[in-house]
Amino acid sequence: MNLNQYIQRWAQQTPQATAITFGAETISFAQLADRVDRAISALQTKYGVRQGDRVSYLGHNHPDILSLLLACERLGAIFNPLNSRLAPAEYVFLLGDAEPEVLVVDNHFTDLSEQLHMAQGKTVFLDDLLDDTNAERIHLEPINPDAALLLVYTSGTTGRPKGVILSQRAVMANISNCQALYWFKPGQRVQITLPLFHVGGLCILLLPALTHGATISLHQRFDPAATLEDIESNRITTSIYVPAQMSAMMELPQWHSCDLSSLKYVVVGSSVIPLQQIQNFHARDIPVSQLYGATETGPAAIGLPIGSARQKEGSAGIAVKFCSIEVRSSDRQLLATGEHGDIWVKGDNILSHYWRNEKETAQVLVEGWYNTGDIGFIDDDGFYWIVDRSKDVVISGGENIYPAEIEAASLEHPAIAAIAVIGQKHERWGETPVAVIEIHAGHKIDLDDYQNFLADRLARFKHPKGLVIVDQLPRNGMGKIEKSVLRDQINQTN
Repeated sequence: MNLNQYIQRWAQQTPQATAITFGAETISFAQLADRVDRAISALQTKYGVRQGDRVSYLGHNHPDILSLLLACERLGAIFNPLNSRLAPAEYVFLLGDAEPEVLVVDNHFTDLSEQLHMAQGKTVFLDDLLDDTNAERIHLEPINPDAALLLVYTSGTTGRPKGVILSQRAVMANISNCQALYWFKPGQRVQITLPLFHVGGLCILLLPALTHGATISLHQRFDPAATLEDIESNRITTSIYVPAQMSAMMELPQWHSCDLSSLKYVVVGSSVIPLQQIQNFHARDIPVSQLYGATETGPAAIGLPIGSARQKEGSAGIAVKFCSIEVRSSDRQLLATGEHGDIWVKGDNILSHYWRNEKETAQVLVEGWYNTGDIGFIDDDGFYWIVDRSKDVVISGGENIYPAEIEAASLEHPAIAAIAVIGQKHERWGETPVAVIEIHAGHKIDLDDYQNFLADRLARFKHPKGLVIVDQLPRNGMGKIEKSVLRDQINQTN
């Protein structure tokens, strides 16, 4: 079964059952199916979307992100949700790379959309997309499950975002993996506050729960007080958070008095999660299931079974049901229990390729295996532990921040001769980026000037929160900056 077949089944069997709540709006499965039909009609007849075309979305969380995704699946088109927190220059690059046939824009982004000029394609506001209330279900030929469905951008070592292609098969494999871990069913109420431009928000709980008849409580954006109120008032069964969200909720006075008894467990997505945060939820008798993966793995690769949450606090868990995991040495040799090495993943859930980037694809896909670049080990009980991430990535508040991207933009500043961006440990955010720079003779720079310079180049959350000026950055014999040395120095003084 594909996504549409699941939704059609619930629309026929339990048409009035609630599929999604969104603020004061309630959407039944029958209404969701109708919205999908109207999205298909609009994309095909009004905007000429055909198989292989890209449909981009820019905006906050909204139920019709699901309508667009399901419409793209039926049309064989590729859905491209864009990070809603970027700078205009970043959108220009992404749209130029994806070349969407249609850019669908949330009405909250009207001003920004006027600044974006696509070389091709059309721009339409979300509220106008589904204005055809009489759309009929269009007969479409079945689409090959290996056809691309999701194009999700993630940055890497080149300083430019890479487009991860997940096929229809990969999306459904991820649903199977998450369903085997969490067993969603009708009557459950699943809260989603993470942004849906991340596979973490879209694919870990939302799609598995929705396709298995559960109700989604979708939030336009995360607000800690509203999140707790939703849990208490609507008897939420489960939710997914990143560490920064957990901190924000636990800092509120109502954390201690709020009735959280309806939560059977929560899922936390991140490579490194402060143990104290997990223990604070466990103190409220709420098991915490960690889930490890990457955009390239759909994302579910390793998950902590709920029954093992307390005994294995801090572990990423075991391999999800339809996925293989190996820990390998740098020369790709399988390592023994307890030995630290690279985490490799294989399964139908992994990416097909990077969009228009054969070189990067060849570097991470080897004989059907994906090299995460993260370092971990497996214990005697078969549980995986992540001990380090890809060498340079900074994860701050659940957002991946890629130093190469910041460094490339920073080197345009006339004062900066060389730069290395590293992660500094932070109690609330996990990490924050810090820029360590060499400056050209006769120039000056301070943190305010530096952040103002980046304002039009990078999203604010990517701006380094600290600036360290050095006479000379540490380099190895090949002249490469030794970030591990800087990382140790910065965090020893933190």
